[in-house]
Amino acid sequence: MSRQALLAAIQTAQRPLLRRLRALASRASIARVDDGAKLQQVQISVMAGERLDGVQRLQYFGHSAVPPAGSTCLLVSIAGSRTHCIVIGGEHESRPRDLGEGESQLYNAAGDHIWLKANGEIAVKASLKVTIESPLVHCTGELTAAGRIYSATAVEDLRGTMQEMRDRYNAHTHGGVQPGSASTATTSTAMN
Repeated sequence: MSRQALLAAIQTAQRPLLRRLRALASRASIARVDDGAKLQQVQISVMAGERLDGVQRLQYFGHSAVPPAGSTCLLVSIAGSRTHCIVIGGEHESRPRDLGEGESQLYNAAGDHIWLKANGEIAVKASLKVTIESPLVHCTGELTAAGRIYSATAVEDLRGTMQEMRDRYNAHTHGGVQPGSASTATTSTAMN
């Protein structure tokens, strides 16, 4: 066998292997997400119009997300075969930018986020509402509000409830009332 024939035979034998190596990992675009299965499944577009459906998308434990259509992901073809693939990631243009070293954000496409800042501060931004569902919320430091505070039940401190204070105030009387600009005597019920 001539040298040229030997090289041609080697190249012919290598083609399937090279094809599989090139297919091991590819950049892809998420077209649609099915979040109802045990493992999330996506429909993706790869390279020149290739579309794969029902590809499992791996996510980090403790975090679940549905990336918007058009998000970029990494397609990993097990053993270089498109018959068994997984998707990793789901980066979208709505990703927050310019975070500092050591900072992290949990975010959505609308710009709402929980931002863990490097200086120890946590910033929460919600377009509509923040709901905490818990039997007890405990704050060890001061609590301030720039707006009104509403309660559907009694507001209480160490000395009693707001309603108990109202009841004491409404029932109190003053002695020594005199007409004119003179002061009255002290109240019969102190506001403790």
